[in-house]
Amino acid sequence: MKRVEIEFADSNIMHGWEHSGATSDEPAYAHAMGYLKSEDDNQITLTMAFNSSDLIFEKFTIPKGAIKSIKELRVK
Repeated sequence: MKRVEIEFADSNIMHGWEHSGATSDEPAYAHAMGYLKSEDDNQITLTMAFNSSDLIFEKFTIPKGAIKSIKELRVK
């Protein structure tokens, strides 16, 4: 599997009471690194780890519309 780093616009979720001017309504930008598990026209799914028995550890799906950049990571 390819190793990648993805920069994406994350959801801005706030719960409960807050002061109206205290927070921004802009999305937060985040970076995720992992193994590219799957990709289609709508989303990319990363996994943290995998093994020789086809088991995966953790799974994270990012909508393609939120993605700002994708870089393939290489090990030297």
